Amino acid sequence: MKTLLFMTTLLLPLSLQAQISVYFNKSVDTTLLLQGNLASGDNDFSLIVLERLSQAEYSVDMMMYNLSVQPVVDGLIAAKNRGVKVRVIGHIENVEDNSRFQQLQGAGIPVHTNPEAPSGERQQLMHNKVFLIDARPGRSANSTPTTITGSWNATVNQTYNDPNNLLVIEDAEVAAAYLTEFEEMWGGSGDTPDPRSARFGPSKQDNTPHDFTLSDGTQIEVRFSPSDSTASRINFALSTGQSSIYTANLTFTYNQFGTTLRNQVNRFSADVRCIIDNVNDQGSEYEFLSGFTEAFDWQENGIFHHKYGIVDALPLGSGSVPIVVTGSHNWTSSAENFNDENTVIIYSEKIVNLFLQEFSARYKEVGGTKPLGETITVNQD
Repeated sequence: MKTLLFMTTLLLPLSLQAQISVYFNKSVDTTLLLQGNLASGDNDFSLIVLERLSQAEYSVDMMMYNLSVQPVVDGLIAAKNRGVKVRVIGHIENVEDNSRFQQLQGAGIPVHTNPEAPSGERQQLMHNKVFLIDARPGRSANSTPTTITGSWNATVNQTYNDPNNLLVIEDAEVAAAYLTEFEEMWGGSGDTPDPRSARFGPSKQDNTPHDFTLSDGTQIEVRFSPSDSTASRINFALSTGQSSIYTANLTFTYNQFGTTLRNQVNRFSADVRCIIDNVNDQGSEYEFLSGFTEAFDWQENGIFHHKYGIVDALPLGSGSVPIVVTGSHNWTSSAENFNDENTVIIYSEKIVNLFLQEFSARYKEVGGTKPLGETITVNQD
């Protein structure tokens, strides 16, 4: 019996009371859905975010690696114009000479960036993709602090071409943790940034709570890189997998994760399948994974931009508490040790099942034919 981080609790059905909404911008395969648990596919994420921005009453904070989708820009400016406090952090290389960030600045919205690397040194990434709605103190008692995160950069290609996922989490404590992370990089809690106090990358501290139980019973964990030992928590989640582990990654170079997947195959005959885009990255685990399971090189349209893993999603309705890991954190040492990232780990059969419907659709796109949940024998000669 696998060890879980939390005591299990009764999970309520996904409904209007659910505090985590999951969206995908590509199709989903509903043949594996739990009853009444239909995944939401083929979404325009910019319109989902625009609607949430229009509901902001007091504050909006955005951490976004890159930006080119006009509706998001328009939504931020509209919020500012009706009196909402708006703050933005972007990645320095993507803010410079970017007309969309310039539009925000022209509208009076402060835009802050991570520092430029000294000449000859590697540039760390502010790689988060996060919106915080009404997270700041001063909001009305009727507002709902909301965190929007996932793998999606607010760019045209990421919205319409590249497979991505988006989470909307309605919970004040989760939003407060993200706000602490934002303001650590902002340099304070004020309306304008303080570069002298701002901390990015390895200079950040592990200063947020990590474990949350939402009022609907869903248990989640939030980690920020590189301060919070995120890789160890991802690896823990993978190490609990006994029946199935499916991974979907832009890049997969973190050796320990590959070793853990092999261990779960050897110990439990776990059904492991992996889809990876950048299989030629230095240190890629693609060839290693191919030696003991199905590993696919994404060659379909768009960049396969996901960074998720789903653990024990099958068999359906087993009563266990499967796990999904998602966020901005690529499965690399750079994400663990260098870049600003966020990761959400969710312990919920229903949420994991939504990701399973997405994974099944992508698995079939890349040519996978074996029914998910069926142990695969791979020729290791």
